[in-house]
Amino acid sequence: MSASAEMKKTRVLIVDDEQETLDLISEYLNGRGSEVITTMSGEEAVAIVQKDLFHIAVVDLHLPGMTGAELLKSIKKIRPDVQVVMITGYGTIRDAVECMKLGASDFITKPILLDHLHLTMRRILEEARLKEEAELADYYRNLSRMDELTGLYNFRHLMTVLKSEVSRHLRYNRTLSLAMIDIDDFKKFNDARGHEEGNDLLTRLSHIFKHNTRNCDILARYGGEEFVIIFPETAIDEALVVSQRICSTVVSTLEVSVTIGISSLPANSSEPHDIIRMADAAMYWGKTHGKNQIVVYEDPMST
Repeated sequence: MSASAEMKKTRVLIVDDEQETLDLISEYLNGRGSEVITTMSGEEAVAIVQKDLFHIAVVDLHLPGMTGAELLKSIKKIRPDVQVVMITGYGTIRDAVECMKLGASDFITKPILLDHLHLTMRRILEEARLKEEAELADYYRNLSRMDELTGLYNFRHLMTVLKSEVSRHLRYNRTLSLAMIDIDDFKKFNDARGHEEGNDLLTRLSHIFKHNTRNCDILARYGGEEFVIIFPETAIDEALVVSQRICSTVVSTLEVSVTIGISSLPANSSEPHDIIRMADAAMYWGKTHGKNQIVVYEDPMST
C-alpha cells in the first residue's frame, strides 16, 4: 500500500497558534490524502474532539489560554484512542517528555520537517494498529480457552494444561494433586430457583475458588456444575486444607454445599485421564455417602 493510500482515511487535527504552521502542515497532509482540521485554540480543539472522530492530533505545546499539556489531557479523556503528537521548540523538550508520560505518542521539534512529521504519523498509526490487532488476537485466544460464564478455564484447555503439568511433575519427580468438585443437588436448586439464579450460583462459586487458591493453582469448569482444581507441586494433605476451606466457605456463604474428590500424582496414577477419573470416582463416592464432604481416592472406589 502506498503512503498516500495508507493516509487517505486518516483524520488529523492540528492545533497551533501560528497560522503559517497550520497552513504548511495542512497543505502537506491534504496533498497526501489525509483529511485535516485546524484550529489555533485549545478550547476550540476540545469542542471539535467532542463532536468529531480523529485518528491523530498534532498539538503545539505552547498555546494561548489552554496549554498543550492541558489539551492533551482533555483529548485523552474524551477520546483515549486518539494518538497525539506534540510540537515543541528545542528549549522545551523536557516538557514534551512530560507530555509523553501523560499519553502523547511522540513529539517533534521546530522547525518542522514535513517529511519527518509524515513518517512519525505513519509509524504511530501503524504501531497503534498492530497493538489493536495484538490485543484482539489475545482476546480471542483467551476466549477460546475460557468458560464464558465463570471466567475459569474450559474443559479443552484444562486437559491441555493437565497433560503438560503431569509431564513436568513426572520429569522432576514432583507431587501434583487434583480436586473434582460438584455442587450438591444443583438440579433441585435450578428447578426451584430458575436457571438465571443457577448461573449466578456458578459464578459466585468460581469466585470462592479464586479467593481460596494460589495464583499457581489451575481452576477450570469441567462441565455443568462440576469443577476441577489442579494443585501443582502439592501433596494431598495440602490440597485437603484448601478443599476444606472451600467447603466451609460455600456452606457459610451460599445456599448449597459441594462434594470434593481428590486424587494425586504419582500416588494414584501417572496418566492425566486416570487422575481425572480417580478424582471423579472419589467425588461420586462422596455424593453417594452423604454429600458435603471431601473424599481422597482409594482403589475400591473405582468399582
